[in-house]
Amino acid sequence: MKNLALLTILFATTTATARDWQPVTGNEQLRTLFSDSVMTATLKEGVTAKSTYNADGTGMLEAWGGKFARLWEIRDEDKACVQINEEFRCYTIERDALEPDYFRAISVSTGAMIEFEVDVSDHQLQIERSTPTVGGGAAEPSAEEIAAKLANPNTPLATLTFRLQYRDFGGDLPNADGQGGTTLLAQPSFPFALSNGDSILFRPAIPLHLGLPTYNASTDEFENKFGLGDIAFDVAYARTTKTGWLLAGGVVSSLPTATSSGLGSDNWTLGPEALVGKVSKKNVIGSLISHQWDIAGSGADTSLTTVQVFYTHLPGGGWNIGSTPIMTYDSENSQWTIPLNFTLGKTIIWNGRPWKISGEINYFVDQPDPFGPDWFIGFNVGPVVENMLAGLFR
Repeated sequence: MKNLALLTILFATTTATARDWQPVTGNEQLRTLFSDSVMTATLKEGVTAKSTYNADGTGMLEAWGGKFARLWEIRDEDKACVQINEEFRCYTIERDALEPDYFRAISVSTGAMIEFEVDVSDHQLQIERSTPTVGGGAAEPSAEEIAAKLANPNTPLATLTFRLQYRDFGGDLPNADGQGGTTLLAQPSFPFALSNGDSILFRPAIPLHLGLPTYNASTDEFENKFGLGDIAFDVAYARTTKTGWLLAGGVVSSLPTATSSGLGSDNWTLGPEALVGKVSKKNVIGSLISHQWDIAGSGADTSLTTVQVFYTHLPGGGWNIGSTPIMTYDSENSQWTIPLNFTLGKTIIWNGRPWKISGEINYFVDQPDPFGPDWFIGFNVGPVVENMLAGLFR
């Protein structure tokens, strides 16, 4: 391994004065900057990314718990180019004649400038940037790359997703038509990477009902109730194969945490779940199936099958479009609940942190006859976060 440089790269927010910039050209000099080097970037305070670049033109960026492939090459004897997604982004390199350890890189396409300092005693590149680069770069993933990771249900990225959901109800009960309810669902996802590349997934769902219509048989009327619902969660062992197959299996459960009758089932439930799917550069498709029975509690008997079919298309630019209907079958009452679903979302980089913002609409073609949802509209916001407990399974 060549004895390369410790590069501290600062995005230029002010103009340096009294510098005599001279171009660095030649395949050999530019290749030396990237060959067998490690680059550490500060994405935001307390969050870092590490890139490893090899002399053969390959590389790997690790950020937010995920891995993103990189390729690099020298072009036209004066440009260092790094591949992000399927596009190479090229830079010219200049050196300060008065301070030989000080360099800057200028984007050929945008003119954006990066300044960096070289310490020839080491071979690691240290980067600290003052502004985010939404399109990604040598040491940080792009919004499009993050979107592809988040579309995978076996994603290694940890998220804190909040879902604001409004449902319009109908049914045969008196005054059922026109009833509506709003729920705020906190649905974080914490994947724990294993040494073999697989993951343990822990995904709780915590509903806060902001006005849920519940039927009171004694008064023959509906009441809007506010409070915490039953907390659900699943724990699964997940694998994404080298050929793009998605496999996962585990258990799903719910706890009787509802703060008011009608907001929960008054049961402890437990059952198995399994996922199979396929991921490619532009598409993710598959199905997650689970079944739960009541194992304790004072509520009515529970035997509930849930089938979530998902298809996501990634057109680029961080956008995603698709359908993820969640269908349920209540074996105790021989009743299906089936929606038609459409989703649209976009992943952005804001203040150095990736965020996924999306909306969805559901129209129910089958629901319980006495009372059930007709429409369901949701708005979802999910920042990508560091999983502080990720080391527990290593």
